Amino acid sequence: MKYKNKPYRTGRGIISPYIFLMMKLTICIFFISILGAMGGVTAQRVHIDVKGVPLQKVLIDIGKQSKHILIYDDKDFKDAKKVNQRFSNKDLSAALDLLLEGQSLQYTIQGKSIMISRKSKPAISASMPIDELIVQSLIKGRVTNDRGEPLVGASIKVKNTKIGTTTDDEGYFVLNNVENSCVLIISFIGYLDREVNGAGDIGSVRLRLNDNPVDEVQVIAYGTESKRLSVGAVSSVSADEIARQPVTNPLLALQGQVAGLAISATNGVPGSTALVQVRGQNTLGTTLQVKPYDQPLFIIDGVPFAPQNVNINQLNNLATAQSFNGGISQPTGLSPFNSINPNDIESISILKDAAATSIYGSQAANGVVLITTKRGKSGKTTLDINLNTQFNSTARPSRLMNTQQYLQLRREAYAIDGLVPSDDPNDYEGFAPDLTIFEQDKYTNWQKIITGKMTRNTDMHATLSGGSASNTFLVAAGYTSSDYNYPGDFSDKRFTLHSAIHNTSANDRFTLDLVADYGYDQNNSANYQGRQGVLLAPNMPDLVTPNGDLVWNYNGYPLEVQNFYSSLMQPVYLQNYNFNSSLRINYKIAKGLTIGTNVGFSRSNTDERSENPARSQNPSFAEASAGFGSNVSQAINVEPQLNYNLSIGGGILTALLGGTYKKVTNDAYQVEGYGYSNDNFLGSIIGATDTYPFETKNLFKYSAGFARLKYIYDQKYILEASGRRDGSSNFGPGRQFGNFASIGAAWIFSEEKIIRDLVSFLGYGKFSGSYGTTGGDASKAYSYQALYENLSGVLPFQGIKPAYAYNLYNPDFSWATKKSLNLALDLSFIDNRISVNTTFYRNRQGNQLVDMPLPVQTGFTRVFGNLDALVQNKGWEFTIMSSNVKNDNFSWSSTFNLTFNRNKLLDFPDLASSAYANKYIIGQPTSIIIGYKYKGVNPDTGLYEFYDKDGNTTYNPKFGMAANGGDQVPIGNMDIKYMGGIGNNFTYKDFGLYIFCQFSSSYSPNYLSALYTSDFPGAPTNQPVAILDNYWQQPGDDALIQRLASSYNSSSLRTIPIFTQSDGVYSNNTYLRVKTVALSYTLPERILKHIHVKGGGIYANAQNLFTITNYKVGDPEQPGTITALPLQRIVALGLNLKF
Repeated sequence: MKYKNKPYRTGRGIISPYIFLMMKLTICIFFISILGAMGGVTAQRVHIDVKGVPLQKVLIDIGKQSKHILIYDDKDFKDAKKVNQRFSNKDLSAALDLLLEGQSLQYTIQGKSIMISRKSKPAISASMPIDELIVQSLIKGRVTNDRGEPLVGASIKVKNTKIGTTTDDEGYFVLNNVENSCVLIISFIGYLDREVNGAGDIGSVRLRLNDNPVDEVQVIAYGTESKRLSVGAVSSVSADEIARQPVTNPLLALQGQVAGLAISATNGVPGSTALVQVRGQNTLGTTLQVKPYDQPLFIIDGVPFAPQNVNINQLNNLATAQSFNGGISQPTGLSPFNSINPNDIESISILKDAAATSIYGSQAANGVVLITTKRGKSGKTTLDINLNTQFNSTARPSRLMNTQQYLQLRREAYAIDGLVPSDDPNDYEGFAPDLTIFEQDKYTNWQKIITGKMTRNTDMHATLSGGSASNTFLVAAGYTSSDYNYPGDFSDKRFTLHSAIHNTSANDRFTLDLVADYGYDQNNSANYQGRQGVLLAPNMPDLVTPNGDLVWNYNGYPLEVQNFYSSLMQPVYLQNYNFNSSLRINYKIAKGLTIGTNVGFSRSNTDERSENPARSQNPSFAEASAGFGSNVSQAINVEPQLNYNLSIGGGILTALLGGTYKKVTNDAYQVEGYGYSNDNFLGSIIGATDTYPFETKNLFKYSAGFARLKYIYDQKYILEASGRRDGSSNFGPGRQFGNFASIGAAWIFSEEKIIRDLVSFLGYGKFSGSYGTTGGDASKAYSYQALYENLSGVLPFQGIKPAYAYNLYNPDFSWATKKSLNLALDLSFIDNRISVNTTFYRNRQGNQLVDMPLPVQTGFTRVFGNLDALVQNKGWEFTIMSSNVKNDNFSWSSTFNLTFNRNKLLDFPDLASSAYANKYIIGQPTSIIIGYKYKGVNPDTGLYEFYDKDGNTTYNPKFGMAANGGDQVPIGNMDIKYMGGIGNNFTYKDFGLYIFCQFSSSYSPNYLSALYTSDFPGAPTNQPVAILDNYWQQPGDDALIQRLASSYNSSSLRTIPIFTQSDGVYSNNTYLRVKTVALSYTLPERILKHIHVKGGGIYANAQNLFTITNYKVGDPEQPGTITALPLQRIVALGLNLKF
């Protein structure tokens, strides 16, 4: 024997006091945990970096590092394989497990000694009593994961026999009456099987995770679970998938990635809102005038995000999008998620069915999006730095006419109207300055000037992390600067801080996790009307002098209406402070029983200021004014929980019991100031002589109790039930509480012997189903109460400001209820290289919460109440994942998802006599478009024609539904017919290439809708070139567009209001967009050593590269608009390094 001894080694703004308090708490706990982590790193942690080194030499080095005596026999190493391993700061046992895996050797740790012996010899355990070494009929041990955490319910079987058992709640097992010379097969769902020799106490056996997609671990409500054992419909997007996309809003990284999830950008302005919807529209909405847009519940690190996905700005700016979807209510403006750095996100899970969401009760009627941020990992402290520069340009601008085309169109319009262009302003019909006053050969591409600028943006991010097995930490900081395409100093700058600490006590009973995120977003924008300049006449005179002064007159013609530069000189400043923090504490009371609490705080504070300086206006009637806004959303969330795990009846039972207390406040203040004597005073309301304030305050309190039971029998039969009792302050006495529940089951039929024998190529098969209820209380605070509003612009009476009755008291106002059915089939083939998921769902939401108008005789204008209407969403989801090629040098994997959703109003009692009679039809989608049936352009008159309810041709159909004597009929719906995404990931040695395409098909407003919304063909504004050769010019023409009109007094315009309410302004909108292309190169080891870094690479990522579509003008994702800023084509060049 030989003995080897080891030598010893060694922005300006007001920040809320709440934020200061939480930041102080974060810093204190963070530094305490850092000290603990630094202390824990020194305890029996080892590292190696070897290639082709003899095992004996590596083990000697391990012994030295861990201060252990290595006991071995030279002859035992004669057939040992050489070692190729690289790891750092790994637990001694874990390191030995890795080094001896596949070798004919085993180890035993006894005190400060490590004994290496042949596997044919029984292992000697330091903890095994001498009498147990003599007994050969008992084998015991423990099964853990690679982090040393127990695997409950792991299978232990004696090879070639039917003898077996499972591990208990601590991962231990005992086998009686078996030979010590036997071989044990140890397995656990989601982990690779392992064979070990049975010999008394075999100690701790560590299983490694299986990289099979079926065994991917997902974040779910109040926990995690593997896909293999899941019952609910949950989809996840990983940090790697997010990192490939150069986006500032993490929601945009989900676009096309998940079946059943619709994501759309409202415009291309940096920081703008993205709309999110899961499995269709469930509600009729609380407002009669516009149709709603349901959005899911957003939770970050277990805490509801205070602002949710509602725009944070009150004042209009360049991010305020047009309502381009047929009156559907959409939050537009700046997104609160712009303060969340995508680089700090570990995963995003989307919960879609009742089994996954009902435990959230009334908050989850529209689905749930769980965002989990990154945590520290044990090991040596590492510093990761990621830098990139982005080049942004408009992805799909509209093609507009040049001067020659424009002037020809204008002259033709005058000829058709029988008019002669005039330079006399008093000639109301004939006055045409663009034809008589402006230069006729001047050409300015106003669209290029306003939105054609290429911008260069910057993104920097650094992460410091490390720790021991029991204490880990992570600190990250990021900076992003994004410029606008508009002319001027417009930008969005973001600063983020992210921290996470984890602490586990020495006895593994107590754990603490603290996560904190702080984001500061500074957005400098301008008056949204500045974007209208893209449609200026191409021969419009210069609007700014070489000195930068605005031009207000050209040869006697006033230009204040056309001079969009004036709007761009009216700045809108916004600052958003966002803080999210989650503290989770758990304590293991007894075997399998854990008590814990999750305390969360989320606050979003937005300050705004808009300025309308006198210098931006015509000096003849300039008056400086300003607007100020403040918006604060805050959520406090406390959730005590009790978790219990038990091995019983050949299976594993898990139970969760908890409660929720949540308090949400939303306060908004806005004031407009007029009468400033000097532009320099616009930064303060004090300088205004006249002020008009507006303020809203909303308080929402919520309490609940919830529970979940899950039983897994024999790793193939799964039963799960969950329930929640909710209490909401949005409802009156006796109606404040509601009950919601779900039940689900799954059968992993591929584990049945008969299936394995009959279908040998099937690696995994599972059928799952669930049914349950969730609720809805998506109404404004105090909705059941009698409400009054102040009358604006009315002088006080006897010192009291008048108010009017706004909402009638309704004590019966109560919960909406959604019932969900979900059926799914999961299959994996050919060694799990191909995975397929097919899901059918049906959701029905009733007892709708609506705003019902009242007759004036009641004294109130409305009442919030419940409508006995039933809305259904039914659809199919398909997801395919495949590993097409995988070898040492090359790999190719693919993903594909496809969704079909059909929305329908199933029931609406007394619809015909209700206020919704002209808005909805039973049996039709809730996004139905009710309008006039368009026939075409009359070849003789050149005017649009329509059909009446009887199919007769008419120029002037009657307003109203056909059932009520009108001529309006259903002309389509704006639901997405199908949507999905296709991704391919290639790797060749150190190179990587990822290509992802998103596709969608719907019926939406076309460019004619935008054309007639902004003006009309022949008007003194620029037009898309698509109208050329498509408009009526003379009798007999078969045209798409009616005859031109030269002025607003033209008789041909009488058909336009009807045309814009007809199916003539809608068309199919199908597109396939190359959403992401990511090319990467991992730096080889020789370069890394030369520059003294642990890892690194360079990359080039592109977003919105190009689009294939049948949509004629503009961006298909922004239908029905020409002036909104299209999405940006982004090309990012970056570098990442690890130290």
